[in-house]
Amino acid sequence: MNNRSWRILTLTLAISMLMAGAALAKDIVVFNETNFEIRAVYMSSAEDKWWGDNLLKGDVLRPGEGLKISVSGTPKDLDLALIDDEGQELALMELDFREFDSLTLFTDGTGRFD
Repeated sequence: MNNRSWRILTLTLAISMLMAGAALAKDIVVFNETNFEIRAVYMSSAEDKWWGDNLLKGDVLRPGEGLKISVSGTPKDLDLALIDDEGQELALMELDFREFDSLTLFTDGTGRFD
């Protein structure tokens, strides 16, 4: 294989890897349109037995604010847990964000995908 062919092959592989990596990452925004503060947000794959770390990292998601969450892998079958300022937990199971970029939460317990 000559030097030019080798460079073309290397460049093609690098571009393919970048495109594959971009396809396996997605930013999701959770908007708090409730009338209470959210003190903790956890997201994990539905297959995981452990929630992982609080994505707010000690911060608070106030009414009207949003939290951007970067998801690697397929944004399907994700579990989301939120804990409010009174310690109440809301768990949303097996969410599918493949065709949506955000989830807006409302005080009446409903939500909307956008």
